[in-house]
Amino acid sequence: MGYAHSMMFNAMVRKGVTVQQVEAALKPLIDYFGRGLNEGDGVSDDAIFEFNEENGELDCNTYGDVGYGYYDLVYEVAQNLAAIVAEPGEINLYDHDTGDIENAKTVLLFGPTEASINDYVAKRDIGEAMDLMKDHLPAEKIEAIRALIAS
Repeated sequence: MGYAHSMMFNAMVRKGVTVQQVEAALKPLIDYFGRGLNEGDGVSDDAIFEFNEENGELDCNTYGDVGYGYYDLVYEVAQNLAAIVAEPGEINLYDHDTGDIENAKTVLLFGPTEASINDYVAKRDIGEAMDLMKDHLPAEKIEAIRALIAS
């Protein structure tokens, strides 16, 4: 038993982090799908774990049917990422079988520190609010609000 899902995140890994450290952070998902970093063609794969050592970019995407314990594995990966990432981000996990659209998406945050995660959430939420105001305020007022918030 399980559900159809999709999961995705992008992260910037700190300089000096090794491929082995990235694999260790992703181990719960790598073991679940039986696929390592940079394996597969990326087109028909149910799991893509790509790490670019040169620029530190990590991309992970999984798709298809998973067991109900899959959330726990993704949560563990989110916790593991704290040790290797340069900046905070989020994992988006979607349940495609639920009829409850409000609970179909789960967001798991990760980051090097709790403070960096809190800053990330604040900036993300402010950015979303500013985007909502675009239709109701002139561009110069939006920019003035952005400047005020930044100060």
